Amino acid sequence: MGKSFRQRCEAGSGTAIGVAILFPALMLMIVLLSALADSVRIEQALQAAANRAARTAAICCQNIDGDNGALAVVRASLESMEEANVFNSVFCNNDLVEDANIVFTDVDDNEVAAGSNNSVPPAGTVYVFLRCRIPPKLLGGFGVPYFSAERLLVGVATLDPYRSRPT
Repeated sequence: MGKSFRQRCEAGSGTAIGVAILFPALMLMIVLLSALADSVRIEQALQAAANRAARTAAICCQNIDGDNGALAVVRASLESMEEANVFNSVFCNNDLVEDANIVFTDVDDNEVAAGSNNSVPPAGTVYVFLRCRIPPKLLGGFGVPYFSAERLLVGVATLDPYRSRPT
């Protein structure tokens, strides 16, 4: 007359056991993919901020230091980006603006020192180094003790030789 009740019920138990065995591995894969996606998003947001700060320094000012010098303008630019949440919900454990390092080089790749109102070289390159210590809670949404990530990103821009030209 067909299969007995006992034979029909046992046929599906292998599937349930297989799913129970694979479930932790699938959950781990989802968590790792989420952490990887967050890491990429954070890196792209910080790289965009470093590039924007370097472009600002390249076209803004004639002096490196001073109230309206390039260093002050770049720090103000980074602060305004931070306030406007341009960093795409990226929060650093360190002070991103204070830890930013801005370096000007001339065409011979010699570093132009900041201080005593040195002028920005007429041609060359500006480098903006941003360092961010990312809280573990942002990576994948799970806090992992003793796990921290640090990103160092460099924004590079060529100095505009016509920035001092009157408009």
